[in-house]
Amino acid sequence: MELLNIITRVLSVSLVGLLAGTAIWLFYTIVYRWFFHPLAKYPGPFLAKFTNLYAAYHSWKGDIHKDMYQCHLKYGDRVRYAPNRVTINTANALNAIHAHGNNVKKFDGYKVLAANAPNTLTLADKTLHARRRRVISQAFSEAGLRLFEPAIRSRIDRFYNVIRSHSSPDSKWTEPLDMAVQFNYLTFDTMTAVAFDADYDLTTSPKYRYIVTAIESANLRLGVISQALELTTLNLDRRLFLTSAIAAWTFGKFLYKLLRKRLEASNTGTKDIFSFLQQCRDPDTGEPLSDTELSTETATFVVAGSDTTATTLAATVYYLTGSPWCYKRACEEMRGVFGGGSEEIGLGPKLNGCVFLRACIDEALRLSPPGGSAPWREVEVGGARIDGEFFPQGCEVGVPVYAMHHHEGYWEEPFRYLPERWLRSAGGAAGDDAANKEMGKEKKRAYVPFNMGPRSCVGKPLAIAQMMLALAVLLRDFDVRREGQGEEWWEVEREGETREYELREHITSSRTGPVLRFKPRF
Repeated sequence: MELLNIITRVLSVSLVGLLAGTAIWLFYTIVYRWFFHPLAKYPGPFLAKFTNLYAAYHSWKGDIHKDMYQCHLKYGDRVRYAPNRVTINTANALNAIHAHGNNVKKFDGYKVLAANAPNTLTLADKTLHARRRRVISQAFSEAGLRLFEPAIRSRIDRFYNVIRSHSSPDSKWTEPLDMAVQFNYLTFDTMTAVAFDADYDLTTSPKYRYIVTAIESANLRLGVISQALELTTLNLDRRLFLTSAIAAWTFGKFLYKLLRKRLEASNTGTKDIFSFLQQCRDPDTGEPLSDTELSTETATFVVAGSDTTATTLAATVYYLTGSPWCYKRACEEMRGVFGGGSEEIGLGPKLNGCVFLRACIDEALRLSPPGGSAPWREVEVGGARIDGEFFPQGCEVGVPVYAMHHHEGYWEEPFRYLPERWLRSAGGAAGDDAANKEMGKEKKRAYVPFNMGPRSCVGKPLAIAQMMLALAVLLRDFDVRREGQGEEWWEVEREGETREYELREHITSSRTGPVLRFKPRF
């Protein structure tokens, strides 16, 4: 009994000591972060001064990009968005953080996106990243895209054949289709074909459609913990987001089988990114990618490439079907350039010359960027001067893409869908090459849907090629209307305000609609 009393007293003293120590640590942390932290001078949401959970909460809600925009409206161009993070909404900061020669690196939150091995999206080491990028970029050269074009076009043709099959027997128009869902199927089919010469046929078969749902669900948890890594302590995140964690396991299992099957397959006659990169070498060292590097990178293409491309396709048709003038002009361009038939539509000068279609895509990317929050960077040894402010080593900085794309200082009427802004400068007429080139330079300072500098999206050429091909065929071969619009809405409805295509951001973006009907023209 006496021994039990002694143990009880010792435990009580230990518990009191632990609680006291915790209280002292909390008090010190709060006081330091509020008054003495190097970023204490920057305004921002009150809770963001003390905890990363503020950012994690908005990531969970899916409105982190919108919240960053609202914070900049309230607090100015520099906002303290977490205890050790400042988001800066200026073009000068964008260049200082993301251009070549900067003194920043990927922040630790990117590690959650590297399940088994780092990829070009997550690599913090600049030397390793540069080496891997030199090899991978060869797959997205003009020659590489030409090699993959047949696979892309075959999936697009199958997709529109399925669209035609939804036609109602008592109407020339199809039944209503949610294009957020349909484009997800198209881009997943396209990316698995291009990357691995695989055909899961989500467009026509429901067997593997669970994969796109699993990716979206898994990304919710990843988005949260990328903002607050402390949630991974004792696997707390897996308990808080059990459904999301199970979805990540489900997708991981699918991906493992896909990679194993591709590694075991023969490359004879295969025209996919996997086999292409097996033959590529680093131009500087002559070294190839290892099997692990190759598998990691091609798997990343499927996840990142399919989602962002589907988001932009859905956003573009949403904005076009909300703007009669833009819709008519885009249709006239496609039907004029490719008047001989949709079989004429292919990569090359004719498609590249469809400047209004490209402007429609660029404007959709500006208004609804697939990744609209700030891609955080950690300041390295020696600190960094960013847009006139010095940030010491260890601080994390970023430019919020959505807020930058809606900054009134860089964009006239930033919430209006105006593709023509990409065709002329403020003082130059459309078609004025010199004025357009100058305008292009200015716009690039505040336009970053694919990031910029050495960390820009290596798969951008492939994404643009897919979108141009898919939209060109759509606008040439079909009339399109939203559910609820009249059959020739583009001739009747007046030009008006188009509401923004809303995205929910969880690493990648989830979305709904637009719900469209199609009428085949041939």
